[in-house]
Amino acid sequence: MTEPRDQERDGADEPTTGVPAGAAGPATRSRTGAVAAGQGADARRQRNRRRWLVAGIAAAAALVAIALCAGVLGVIAAVSGVRDRAADAREDRRQQDIACLDLERRLNHLVPPGATGTPAARAVAIRNENAAVRIYVAVTPGTREQDAWRQLLDARTAYAEALDQQAKTRTPAFFVAPKASDGSAVSDQLVRWSPASCAGSIRRLAAPDL
Repeated sequence: MTEPRDQERDGADEPTTGVPAGAAGPATRSRTGAVAAGQGADARRQRNRRRWLVAGIAAAAALVAIALCAGVLGVIAAVSGVRDRAADAREDRRQQDIACLDLERRLNHLVPPGATGTPAARAVAIRNENAAVRIYVAVTPGTREQDAWRQLLDARTAYAEALDQQAKTRTPAFFVAPKASDGSAVSDQLVRWSPASCAGSIRRLAAPDL
């Protein structure tokens, strides 16, 4: 039989809070939830950072790939452009060479000014040659060549007009060979700039007084 004193000792060993042992109170649950929420937020932030990092790396790789492709295409275009220009230059030179041969054939069908016997006849021969030259100049691609040819034609035309005056007044006519800005003969420039097939025609045209 338990004595009242023993019952009092037994009752003193039990919790006095009225909460079963091991049970968490509201404050403990709140702290646990806050920690869990914080950990979840950290995890989301880390996932977001990883996603942004992956996206950034992918974007950078795409930009590098685009730049490399653009560089390769640029090199290919440049090489193709050089080849195209070289091909065009060769074709222009070939066409000019053909035009030079045509000019020589036209001149060979004409009487040279030096083979005529009178100033009037020489003036006619010069003008006939000038007409053949103008056909060639019309298809000459280079502006500097065209300008030089026109200078030579102008000098020949002036000589033909002087020959006409000589036929009327017996005033001697002289051919004045045109000069370039550096003092060299225009005919020498034309020989340098034109195909080799034009050299004979240029020398003939540069001496209408012979």
